[in-house]
Amino acid sequence: MTDRRGVSFTLNYVLTLGIAALLITGLIVAAGDYVGSQRESVVRSELEVVGHQLAAALEQADRLVRAGDTEELRLNHTAPAEIAQSTYTIEVDPGSPESDLHLNATELDVTVTVEAETTTSLAATAVEGGSVTIEYNTTTANELEVTDD
Repeated sequence: MTDRRGVSFTLNYVLTLGIAALLITGLIVAAGDYVGSQRESVVRSELEVVGHQLAAALEQADRLVRAGDTEELRLNHTAPAEIAQSTYTIEVDPGSPESDLHLNATELDVTVTVEAETTTSLAATAVEGGSVTIEYNTTTANELEVTDD
């Protein structure tokens, strides 16, 4: 009769380490996917907030232009340059009376569209996210334009 207790102990130890390694790897992969999806959700929410704030600023500029004989208007709008460590771009897609603002995160594949309702026409522009200027000038064009600050 041979003694197999030593083999049993070693085999049990190796199997326990293998199972523990598989469980830890599974947890790390699951946590990584969860963090990635949470980051995307945060970026989408923040882009919506920034988009609505910019739409409100455009609507405010539109009201100022319509309120009187405005020949020139410059309205500065401050927004964060990065959202969740990702830069973003703002594209103005003019329409009548509702224009679309497309905010695109450059690090992630996240795009948010927000509507801005203005009577004054908007110029089609694309700018980097962050602080921007809304300009209106009757000598160049009778439209609101979003430009880099």
